[in-house]
Amino acid sequence: MLDKYRREHIRRVIRATNNLYRQRGSICRKCHATHGDLNCLFCYCPLYDEENCGGEYIILDNGLKDCSACLLPHGEEFIQDYLSGVMTNAD
Repeated sequence: MLDKYRREHIRRVIRATNNLYRQRGSICRKCHATHGDLNCLFCYCPLYDEENCGGEYIILDNGLKDCSACLLPHGEEFIQDYLSGVMTNAD
């Protein structure tokens, strides 16, 4: 169980990184063309190397994952779980 200070810190981090892609000149616009709310804390998904990450992706001809259609790491619930240590891997 997380102590109240860690939970509050996680909430503050989430608030501070919500919708950064909307800022002028944001690099977040490079990958996601969205008009909804998303959190930009994990610009690079911490589960990228996991085959069973649970997100939406395709494998490109060069073998790399294209995760541009995936919004999983941009949701507040994902971020709370990941930062709280609830998610140890994607399995």
